[in-house]
Amino acid sequence: MTGVQIQQATRGHWLGQAPADINRLCTDTRKLENGDTFLALRGPHFNGHKFGSIAAAHGASALVGDAEGIPGWQDIELPQLQVDDSLQALGDIAAAWRNRIDTKIVAITGSVGKTSLRSMLEHALRNLGLKIAATYANENNLIGMPQTLLNINGDEDIALIECGISEAGEMARLADIAQPDVAVITAVTHAHTAGLGGISGVLHEKSALLKTLRPHGWCALGEGVSELAREHGCEFDHPVLDMDKEDAGVARWQLEGAHLHLQLAEQHAEIELALPAPHWAANMALAASIICKLADSTLSQAAEALSGWQPVGGRMQLLAGVGGSRLIDDTYNATPASMAAALDTLHRLPGHHFAVLGDMAELGDEAEQAHMALDISGLDGVILVGKHMQSLPDTQPETAWAPDADAAIGLAQAWQLTNGDHVLIKASRSMGLDAVIRALKEESDAV
Repeated sequence: MTGVQIQQATRGHWLGQAPADINRLCTDTRKLENGDTFLALRGPHFNGHKFGSIAAAHGASALVGDAEGIPGWQDIELPQLQVDDSLQALGDIAAAWRNRIDTKIVAITGSVGKTSLRSMLEHALRNLGLKIAATYANENNLIGMPQTLLNINGDEDIALIECGISEAGEMARLADIAQPDVAVITAVTHAHTAGLGGISGVLHEKSALLKTLRPHGWCALGEGVSELAREHGCEFDHPVLDMDKEDAGVARWQLEGAHLHLQLAEQHAEIELALPAPHWAANMALAASIICKLADSTLSQAAEALSGWQPVGGRMQLLAGVGGSRLIDDTYNATPASMAAALDTLHRLPGHHFAVLGDMAELGDEAEQAHMALDISGLDGVILVGKHMQSLPDTQPETAWAPDADAAIGLAQAWQLTNGDHVLIKASRSMGLDAVIRALKEESDAV
């Protein structure tokens, strides 16, 4: 984009001559490359404007900042675009870029399952020969999602964009930026309820993603979403691929062990999963349904393309543990629904079952009830980690409690794990239970 186009998108003004071209935008000087334009973000605990001189020294070709921060750049001899709000400007530039490209945008949200679904779709669509852009790591918020869009070259067939929120109003902004061709809501559960006003608030916030669907756009709803929408008076005005309905476009599933059978109308297909996980099976059925519609493929083609999928790190990833045990690394995040799904999967595995379970964050007033409702019965060993989990040992006296990950490591090592043992390690990211994974993992973690 040209400097003038960037100015028009942000409604800012250049101090000095507008650059002829803006080829790449960067918000982190540690990742800045020669010729980049540096956009300084501001937050409660950081101020990117302080790094303007570092950006210039690293080869920035222009700077973008707000009226409060730009005066600190008066000694920097680079074109500077002054905007009212740099975070708003980042989204505005991404939205302008989105309007210039023909890549089909698939925006994915949900309380649980959005990263797994995104990775399933990415794996399968690449296998089908399509050129794909996709969200990297957890770049799905008001900072990361615009940057994901800006990293699309424009020659990709499809871009898979995750949209994650924690506060009211954020999804409407993400939707304005993404303007998706396809919007997907994987599930709506008790996640981020502290900032969104309970389950009804979560539902209405997530559904805001559908409000900027492009003409001829459509949406896909995971299991339980449309039923919950009806209960809370939330309507969808676009064509819907609904996993709660028995229609020709939806794949049904059955899981026997780790063997998944899919059926779509008269078509049948089989997939072997890495774990006997029903929530994976449901996501696979949703992915297969989306692929058949999006890529105009048969169910067999979709299933073949999905075969071999493996979860991303920290999300039910199977690893080799000490003593011949097997670890299920689910340390990236935790909600009541994902915790229940992970425990269900653990029980379906052979051998002895152990679990290290940490606090689930951002549940607000529902936190105590949500933790007390966890069913940890039937396990051979349980370590509960964190203040919210501390109440559970009162009802399950055979379990152990640890204040933090370091204390949990010693308790877990005392299990003396052997061949055939399975250990689930799960908590919200803030609990740092990946340290437990490192302590229990074999040096060679291939399973």
